[in-house]
Amino acid sequence: MQIGYKKNTGFKNNGFNKIKFMRKIFLLFIVHCSLFIVNCYSQWVQQVSGVTNPLYDCDFVDQNTGWVSGSNGVILKTTNGGLNWFQQPSGVTKILQGIDAVDASVLYCVGYDETILKTTNGGNNWIAIRNGPPMMGNSFFKAFFLNENTGWILGNNYIMRTVNGCLTFDSTFVVFTFLRDIYFKDALTGVLCGDGSLIMKSTDGGVTWNQITIPLHNFGQPDFYRLSFIGNTGWIVAQGSSFGLGKLVYRTTDFGSSWDTIARVLYPIGEENYSVFFSSLNTGYCGGTSGYTFKTTNGGFNWYQQIVPSNGFRRDFNFVNDTLGWSVGGGGQIFKTSNGGTYVAIEPISSTIPKDFKLFQNFPNPFNSQTSIKFSVSISDKYTLEVFDMLGRRIEVILNETISPGLYKINYSAINLSTGIYFYKLSSSDYFEVRKFTLIK
Repeated sequence: MQIGYKKNTGFKNNGFNKIKFMRKIFLLFIVHCSLFIVNCYSQWVQQVSGVTNPLYDCDFVDQNTGWVSGSNGVILKTTNGGLNWFQQPSGVTKILQGIDAVDASVLYCVGYDETILKTTNGGNNWIAIRNGPPMMGNSFFKAFFLNENTGWILGNNYIMRTVNGCLTFDSTFVVFTFLRDIYFKDALTGVLCGDGSLIMKSTDGGVTWNQITIPLHNFGQPDFYRLSFIGNTGWIVAQGSSFGLGKLVYRTTDFGSSWDTIARVLYPIGEENYSVFFSSLNTGYCGGTSGYTFKTTNGGFNWYQQIVPSNGFRRDFNFVNDTLGWSVGGGGQIFKTSNGGTYVAIEPISSTIPKDFKLFQNFPNPFNSQTSIKFSVSISDKYTLEVFDMLGRRIEVILNETISPGLYKINYSAINLSTGIYFYKLSSSDYFEVRKFTLIK
């Protein structure tokens, strides 16, 4: 089944001639700028950090100003969206695992050997609140501050709270495992995660914590490195223990009181997940070892691998909206995307510029979980590929990108859909086309 439609463009014949002329110009542009186009196609562009140290955390206060922390006391700052990064003197040589920006002036940074740093002038000067002897004492992995005064710091085995900007800590709660990430939505209510599938919630500002029971599969007990919240909805992607099935995605809709598994991220066997970040209720990213980066556009129910021109591990993400963000990781690598990245599943399969907009029938059809969808586009435009059920409800956005003219193939995974008949629709600003496929499990 095929449905096609040309939207009303308002062009007259002279407009058509202009389009033909622009196509010729575009072809010349491809010939002379092929390297540039390959770079654009990747969409995760590496920035010059100036260091080779592993980087562990990043935080941005807006689209221009952000910081990164890493090993050997490295703290980097940018004020132009990452075009330039410069190193700030931290005064320590420890591994700095977590950095949290309250605003453009006040930041906290924590790390190994009970290191706690603070700045009140955007990082021009960092003050060591704590700086224990090397290779001694506990290590801190993450800090979260609601404002300059009130915040929480996680370490291996305990949680500390301050209400006066780290002059003192008025509560210490002991948990005998590595605690990795923490988030408070207000002064009372917070959630943390850690090793051994640990998720805990506090409703009294972190004085007491209650462990949350979560579903575990195949007797696995994966570690949790990062959590991400949008309002009361939150996500965690398991680090490992997937038995080759992919990393489990946990979601809560009641701010951590209960969690359920909604999907798996299809990491290869032996790879691990380190990070997750949601910029909205629908759009999220996760990444881990060997440069693996995945994206979801339907709230975590489906994940697609993205093109990243490096195999360094991805330790943290930070996005200011659904398309503009950064990732940091191994080898001092910082990557930026301004369009949300490009799926690995999108594969250009011809260098010939097509004459028409066309959506082909998927193959195989019917299919069991995996199928390929081909389409051709003749002009550069923003294209959307969506999946709908028999009632016309959109259930997934496979593609929402600006792409160049060409013939493309998308390898689509319907692992989270049930048996049935579905429709897939390719749209541009001028055209759309619809076809039907059948999923049999």
